[in-house]
Amino acid sequence: MTINNNIQAAIWIHRSRHVQGDTDRVKSIIPDQYDFYFKLFLPIIFENEESGQSRKVTYKELSTLGRTPFEESFCQHSIAKFITPFLTSSAEAEYKVLEKLISIIGIETPVIFHGVGEENALKKFADPWIIEGEMSKLPEVVSALNGNTKIELVHFPNYIFPLNKKWCLGNLIPQSGLFLLGCNAAIAEKLRKQKTIEMIELTADALYYESPIPS
Repeated sequence: MTINNNIQAAIWIHRSRHVQGDTDRVKSIIPDQYDFYFKLFLPIIFENEESGQSRKVTYKELSTLGRTPFEESFCQHSIAKFITPFLTSSAEAEYKVLEKLISIIGIETPVIFHGVGEENALKKFADPWIIEGEMSKLPEVVSALNGNTKIELVHFPNYIFPLNKKWCLGNLIPQSGLFLLGCNAAIAEKLRKQKTIEMIELTADALYYESPIPS
């Protein structure tokens, strides 16, 4: 796995994003050149402090519990405060979702993994970077990004896209528990048929994320 700091191959994304105005719109993250868009949720775990047991719970279940509509902008900040202390994540569950995503997109698909750089990441990922490889390498890239974490995954590539740019997976909000995907009809149909990844279908103009209210 070779990390390259020459990110010219990923510049097209940053030039195509709509960075003016509301930055919580899908098109502010993913270029608005795709026919279909999805918000993909990473799995979330509900812990019962009294029993000491935990179970996987869906965002839709949490929206019902908190009496909050499960709509385009629903995210972790939409969940009622009385629920949030009992939520966590699991690296094992997240890797299973990544494997499902790989199977949908194509395990041998040549892709570029791109990160914009983070202050709290390992030094080799602190500056903008790209890694070229097949989609099957996604777990390996995520594992390298999370070299200092144990129980849950914190870091993911900010963008993943194939060489032909027929789809684009991305997120610029750290630890938000979700990705955005712009894609074609074939991938869209596979996503609709599967049950492993929780998702919401939206448009390029959709407000996909609800920023936290300042306290």
